[in-house]
Amino acid sequence: MSKWQVLLIKEIKHLFRDTKTIVQTVVVPTFITPLLLGGIFYYVGSIANEETKKTYDVSTYSAIESNLITQLTESDRLNILSEESIANVITSVTDGNSEIGLVLDENFSENLTTDSSAKITIYSKNIDTFSQAKSLVTNIIDDFEDAERDDRLAALNLTNEYVNPIVIEEEDLTTEEESAGSIFGAILALFFVMYVMSGSTYPAVDLGAGEKERGTMETLISTNISSVDIIIGKMLSVTTSAVLTATFSMLGFAIPMVIIFLFYADSVNEYLFSLLSALLNPVAFLAVFILIIPLSVFMGAFLLAISVYAKTPKEAGLLLGNVLIIFIVPCYIPLINPGLELDFVGALIPCYNLALLTNNLIAGTVDWFLYSVSFISTIVYCCIAIYVTYIMFDDENVIFRS
Repeated sequence: MSKWQVLLIKEIKHLFRDTKTIVQTVVVPTFITPLLLGGIFYYVGSIANEETKKTYDVSTYSAIESNLITQLTESDRLNILSEESIANVITSVTDGNSEIGLVLDENFSENLTTDSSAKITIYSKNIDTFSQAKSLVTNIIDDFEDAERDDRLAALNLTNEYVNPIVIEEEDLTTEEESAGSIFGAILALFFVMYVMSGSTYPAVDLGAGEKERGTMETLISTNISSVDIIIGKMLSVTTSAVLTATFSMLGFAIPMVIIFLFYADSVNEYLFSLLSALLNPVAFLAVFILIIPLSVFMGAFLLAISVYAKTPKEAGLLLGNVLIIFIVPCYIPLINPGLELDFVGALIPCYNLALLTNNLIAGTVDWFLYSVSFISTIVYCCIAIYVTYIMFDDENVIFRS
C-alpha cells in the first residue's frame, strides 16, 4: 500500500469519527432535506388551496349605479365595500382593509350608452402572489365587456367575425420533460452544488488549517511522505466526503420520488405526476453525477489550498465563506433566468454549466458536445487547483505561517 493510500485511509477514519461529518454527509442530504422540501411544498400547496376558497374584500367607488357593480356583488367570493370617495378606496387598499380597489369613471354609464370607451381604475398591491382577488374581478369585468360588445354589434347588425377577422389559436408543444427541466433542473443543480460544498468545506478546514492549529501538519511534513502523497491523500479525503454527500443527496431526491411514483400516484395532481415521472430519468441522473465528480475534486482541491494558506480554522472559515459565492452565483443565474441556453462559453463556467446541463438532461435536449466541453474543462480546472494545492504544501512559509 502506497503512502498516499495509507494517509487517505487515516484521514477518512479521522473525518468520519466525527459525528458532524456523518450528519453533514449522510443524514442531512438523505433525510432532512427531502423532508424539509416536502414540508415547504406542502405548506405552499396548502396556502394555494386555501386561496381557492377565500372570500376577498373589494372597495369600490362609483358616482352612479352600474350593472357592473351588481354583477360583482353577485359573486360568492367577493365582498363588495362601497366607499364615498376615491381617496377612501386608495386608503382601504393601502391599509390592507380590502384586497383591491375599483373606481368607475364618473361618466362610466354614459360612455357605455353612447358607444364610447368607459374607464375603470383598479388599485392593488401585487405582493401576495397567491391572491386571486384581482383575477376574479378582472374576469367579471371581461364578461361584462363581452356582453356590452355583443349588444353594440347586435345594434349595428354586425357579428364578432366581422370585427375579429383573425382568430389565433395557441397550442403549447412543450413536452413534460422540457417542463420538468425548466422547473426543477436549476433547483436540483443548485442543491447538488451546495451539498458538494458542504461536504468539502468542513473536511478542508479540518485537514488544512485544523492540522496547522493542532500542530500535526508540521509533524506530517517532517516525515518521509512527499508533498504529492500528502496532497493526494488529503484531497481525496475531501473529495470522498463531497462525492458521498452528492451521492446521498441524489438518493434523497430519487428515493422519495420513486416511492410517490409507485405507491401514491393516484393522490398526486396529474400535471405534477407527469413532471415527477419526467424527473425519474436514470440517464440524466448518471450524467449529472459524472459531472459532479470532477467538480467535487475541483472544489476539494481549491478549498483545501485556501485552508492550508489560512493560519487558523476561523480564518479558513471566513475565507471559504467568501470564496463559496464564486460557486453559488453561477449556479443561481439559470434559476432566475429559465430561458438561458448553454453555449460554448457557458460550458466553460463551472456550476453554471452544471445547472444548464441538468435542465437539458432532464428535458432530453442535451448537446453532448457541450457536455463534453463542460466535463473536460472541469478536469482542467481540477488539475490547476491540484497544482495550486501542491504549491501550498511545498511552501514552508505557508505551512509554518502563524
